[in-house]
Amino acid sequence: MLAKRAWFLAMVCLLAVSAGCTHVQLRKNSVHEAATVGDIQQQEVLDNLALFVYDYNSMPYFSYPLQGGASVTDQAGSGITPSFGRPITQGLQFSAATGRFTRPPFFLSFMLSTLGLSATAQRQCQDSFTMIPVNDPRKLELMRCAYQTAVGNCGYGPAPRNCPDCQARFNTFYTGDPEGKISQSNSGIITSECLKGPCWLHVGCEKEIPKDCCCIPVGHYCHVYVWVGPEGRDELTKLTLAILDYALHDPPGRLTKDVTYYVDALGLPTSQKDGVATIKATIGINERPEGLLNLPPAQEVELEQQLQDRIRRLTAMLETVDPKDSEKRKNLNDEIEDARQKLYFLDQQLKNGGLKEQFGPAGAAPVSPYGGILQFQQQLNLSNPPPLAVPAQ
Repeated sequence: MLAKRAWFLAMVCLLAVSAGCTHVQLRKNSVHEAATVGDIQQQEVLDNLALFVYDYNSMPYFSYPLQGGASVTDQAGSGITPSFGRPITQGLQFSAATGRFTRPPFFLSFMLSTLGLSATAQRQCQDSFTMIPVNDPRKLELMRCAYQTAVGNCGYGPAPRNCPDCQARFNTFYTGDPEGKISQSNSGIITSECLKGPCWLHVGCEKEIPKDCCCIPVGHYCHVYVWVGPEGRDELTKLTLAILDYALHDPPGRLTKDVTYYVDALGLPTSQKDGVATIKATIGINERPEGLLNLPPAQEVELEQQLQDRIRRLTAMLETVDPKDSEKRKNLNDEIEDARQKLYFLDQQLKNGGLKEQFGPAGAAPVSPYGGILQFQQQLNLSNPPPLAVPAQ
């Protein structure tokens, strides 16, 4: 009886596999895997909350699934191995030993002896994730501030401090400016402002966790347990989304512009034809291009005096030139105009000074110690000046 049942179950599995139900299991696994992504992220947040309740100055951690895969492999097989045999019978024959007549043996035709049915069925399911840990100190700093805000609402941890300045960090992340107003540029998304409010989590030992519901989100670190009731699910979701935002996104990037200057021997802007050096830089969109060529004030005053003397000298020479010599007069007028433009440039330099932003914003990836310094390139073109071109910015 037991053998019949086993045979029946094997045939059912074989028919199920051969009927093409693999996609049903694959669909279930894929849905469960997608739901697991959110469970992983929320569980990390819960465990971090318990960590910060245990020690307000802890180091947060967070990893998020970048890639996932679900596969279902079904294998089935069946076979029949019949066997045949020839029955043996006997005719009448007297045996002296027994005193009886016996039938001599002879072989009949081949007949089926056993059927030998067999069936196999196998299913292999595999789910996998590729987890990406967050290693950027600026992102971990934001997460630390977020967890400290959440547990601080429940009275855990000291009063807010200025190192790091969490509010400035939040402002920079959402607006790009340490003094920016998050409420004016958040576009309705979940921000750090949503994390401030009354306490929404419970803290205690393992035996204090309510037993009447098995679906309560629970996190723990050492002997500290944190759980969230129905009244705090919304706050837990907002905190999880904020942490995920810090992990995946960067602060608003600074708008920049490319500036190119051709300078003469005095370090003042001129045409490409007359330039002896090329200065290129990428500066902030709100920076004045002439600030790139800023000189010490004493040197600028000295250059200003030299240009004024040059204008007076060229003007005196112009008065002595024959009015009919138009080419020479034109050259002198061009030199006077060039000196006046440079004088105006120096005057603006004295008023505005150099660039206010000498460093670019730090990126998400690690950079070299000098990677953030304003890009600066100077190429000397003393031997073969390039063709005539106007200064570009």
